[in-house]
Amino acid sequence: MVTIVVSDYLDSYMSNDDGDKLFDLIKNHFDNRKYVKVSFKGVKGLNTSFVNSAFISLLDYYDFGYIKQNLTFENTTKQINDLILNRFKFETRPNIVTL
Repeated sequence: MVTIVVSDYLDSYMSNDDGDKLFDLIKNHFDNRKYVKVSFKGVKGLNTSFVNSAFISLLDYYDFGYIKQNLTFENTTKQINDLILNRFKFETRPNIVTL
C-alpha cells in the first residue's frame, strides 16, 4: 500500500492541473498494482474540477470496481467525502435512454 499525502505534492487543490498531478501519482501506483490511500491531511475542501481530474479520470483506465477496491481516503472532511462520492455516483450510474 502507498499513502499519498496530497499536501506533500500540491500547493493548491482547485484546478484541473492540480487534479492531473494527483491523477498521475495514483495511476502510476495503480499501473504497478499497488493499493493507494490518499490523505487529505490539512486540506479543508476541494472543488469539482479537481475531483474530476484527480479521480473521475481514473474511470478512463480502470473500472469502478477496481478503483473502489484499490483506492481509499483518510483525513477527509464531509465536503470532500460528499463531493467524491457524488461525482463517482453520477459517472457510474446506468445510462438510461428515453425516447
